[in-house]
Amino acid sequence: MKAAKIYGAKDIRVEEAEIPVLENGMVKVKVEYAGICGSDMHEYLAGTYPMRTQPVLGHEFSGVVVEVGEGVTNAKVGDRVAVEPLIPCGKCDNCQRGFVNLCTERQGYGYTVSGGFAQFAVVKEENIFHLPENMSLELGALVEPTAVAVHAVRQSQLKLGDTAAIFGAGPIGLLLLQAVKAAGASEVFIVEVSEERRQKALELGATHVINPIGTDAVAFIREQTNGGVNVAFDAAGVQTNPLK
Repeated sequence: MKAAKIYGAKDIRVEEAEIPVLENGMVKVKVEYAGICGSDMHEYLAGTYPMRTQPVLGHEFSGVVVEVGEGVTNAKVGDRVAVEPLIPCGKCDNCQRGFVNLCTERQGYGYTVSGGFAQFAVVKEENIFHLPENMSLELGALVEPTAVAVHAVRQSQLKLGDTAAIFGAGPIGLLLLQAVKAAGASEVFIVEVSEERRQKALELGATHVINPIGTDAVAFIREQTNGGVNVAFDAAGVQTNPLK
C-alpha cells in the first residue's frame, strides 16, 4: 500500500509500506479521510517526537471495514467507522483509575503503530466507532478532534446560560465554539488574530470576535460581562501582546 512516512523536519515521503498484519480482535480499514493535526505540523516543521517508533503518520481518520480478524464481534465488512488513536495498556495505575489518556505504557496509531495517512490501517476492534448513517466519512475524520472539544466542555462544567471565552479559533477552537453553544452557552467570545478565522467563528455563531492585536481582549470581555466569563478555554497555542 501507499503511505505517507515522516523521516524528519520537512521530510515526508509517500512510499510503499507493508499492510499491518490482521491479528485476532482486529479489523482492517480502508482509509477514506484523514485529518492533519497540529501535532503533525509540529513534527513536520521541527522534527519527529521522541515517542515515535514508526514513520506512518495520521491519527484522525475514518474509513470502511474491509476485513475482520478472528474473535471480532462488533464489526463487519462494509461498516463505516472512525478510529480512536489512543491504545492504552489497561493495566497501569492511571488506566485502572480511568485516566487512560495518562497511560504510562500507551501506544497510538500514527505514532507507535502505522496510522491513517495510508491506504489501509489495521486497528483493534475496541478502537473503532461506528458512524451514524447520516454522517459522512469526511465528517467522520473529525470525530477525534471533536471529542477533544466535547471533553473539554464537560470538564469545564459549563452550565446552561453561562458565558464562555475561547482563545484561538483554529480547528479545536471552532469545535469548542460549537460544543459550548450545544451545551447552552448564552454568549461566546472568540479571541483570534486571523481575520479569516474570526469570520468563520461569526458564521458558526460566536457572539463577539476580538482581534487581540490592537484590542485588550481581557478588558473587553470584562466590560461586556460585568467582570468576566464563567468559563474560558485556551485553544491558541501562541501568545501576543495586544498593547504593542
